[in-house]
Amino acid sequence: MPWVEVELKPNFEWSEEALNDWSHALTAFLTDKGVELRPKARVLPGYQVLSIGEQENMGAIVLSSSERLVLLEGWSLNGPLEQEFAYFTLRFAREMGAVALCTALSSDAEEDFWLKMGGIVRPDPVPLAGKISRRKVDVLPLGKLSLLVRYDGQPALCLEPIACNAHAPGPVSLAQRRLEKMFGGRPLGFASRVAVHCPWEISKSQWDDLLAFSRLKSFELLHKMVWEEGSLSLP
Repeated sequence: MPWVEVELKPNFEWSEEALNDWSHALTAFLTDKGVELRPKARVLPGYQVLSIGEQENMGAIVLSSSERLVLLEGWSLNGPLEQEFAYFTLRFAREMGAVALCTALSSDAEEDFWLKMGGIVRPDPVPLAGKISRRKVDVLPLGKLSLLVRYDGQPALCLEPIACNAHAPGPVSLAQRRLEKMFGGRPLGFASRVAVHCPWEISKSQWDDLLAFSRLKSFELLHKMVWEEGSLSLP
């Protein structure tokens, strides 16, 4: 299914603190429209999910902190209420400091609507062919302590540092040991998810290779980021 991205020019830095206030505003908006729903928020590594409900074909709003994106999932524009909600969410995305709002397209009417909002249609991801080449893997910093694994210069995976029960297979670098010492000696790892702008469908084996080939560099970069920030605080 193709998707559309509305690029934004926010006047603010990314602010997750606005989510709670906005969820109350969303509840009031829905109640005023005769829709009795109370959105529920879930916090996951690197992003938050605000579940709206099944009525009126509403799904969820996903906030990708590391990528500064607001995503609409399970969404369709079937009438005036949904269109009003789309305007409402666009305004919210700007106030959150998002650089873009993204949503899937399910009809030509939806595409026309979002194009009028300044949206750009993005192509579906395609399967990533062949085995992962180590020399094409690199790592860049994202927001806060998040990292971006790129492959051949394109975004592939987002990494979020998390506490673990045991070390993942592979060498444990000096940077990792120093980070774990700062964190009270507990093993550290990364929660991984596909980047929103990843142009590929990544298989399980390719995913594993991307993580393995980026592991040492990821801990080195995270150590540098923590050193500059002065603390390692995980959710």
